[in-house]
Amino acid sequence: MLTSAILLQLVLNGLAMGIIYSLPALGISLIWNASGLFNFAQGDLLTLGGYVMLSLFSKLDLPYIPAFAMTVVAMGLLGYALSQIYFYPMLESRVNPQIILIGTVAFSIFIRNLILVIWGTTPQTYANPFGSQVMQIGELYLMPHVIWIVSIVAVLLVALQYFLRGTMVGIAMRAVAQRQTAAWLMGIRNDRMIALTFLLSTGIAAVSGVLISPIIPLTPSMGGMIAVKAMAAVLIGGLGSFGGALVGGVAVGIAETIFAALVNPAYRDIFIFAVLVLFLLFRPGGIFRAQVSEKV
Repeated sequence: MLTSAILLQLVLNGLAMGIIYSLPALGISLIWNASGLFNFAQGDLLTLGGYVMLSLFSKLDLPYIPAFAMTVVAMGLLGYALSQIYFYPMLESRVNPQIILIGTVAFSIFIRNLILVIWGTTPQTYANPFGSQVMQIGELYLMPHVIWIVSIVAVLLVALQYFLRGTMVGIAMRAVAQRQTAAWLMGIRNDRMIALTFLLSTGIAAVSGVLISPIIPLTPSMGGMIAVKAMAAVLIGGLGSFGGALVGGVAVGIAETIFAALVNPAYRDIFIFAVLVLFLLFRPGGIFRAQVSEKV
């Protein structure tokens, strides 16, 4: 029998995965706003971030926080380099967006094969740094990783919102996302702002990869399904909407957790795809139809 306590417990259990989905969804939205492109490599960049963290924390025995910071910085710089080497030159040359999109798929395949070569096919993880002490509040049980993931992401989102809305660089990035030509006429370097957007997006993906790796064993192909669910979160929440990406990701995580517990975990992915199709049919703009002023 489904009681309110059981339902709330399922919601809490799905919250952590929902936040994991919302981070790459946020990165996808940032890139879409800045360039009008989907980055299909976002999920594999997340996976690569998890493997880099595995090497620094587990193999090289670096402390957790420095390893975390080094992983995010390294992945952010990778995103910056990709934008300068591939994305912006293609956009500047007015290459067909479909060709650029195919390039992101090719890069996704490259990352998976790179992971296979360096780390192999065996699923890998490391000791959970969040601890194992379960907190009980009434009839509810809070896993330590849920508390830490929610706390870390909350701090990250507050810092990101401040950066985008309270700093000159962040305001310039939003200007490029809204009107590239007008931003250029005002003296803003579009190439630098787009590069910073890719840096942020890839760094955010790395945060998600670091947070998920102690919970779910890393495999070279795990990023593919996470990317699909992140894109589902973007479309459900509202393409281009900052808040929509977050709400969509959390909704996907909670919905699949409840469905898996009450129906059948084998069909959780099919369920999410069905929900996505319903949204595309009846509310194609998503929960939050992004306005120009809301972008980024």
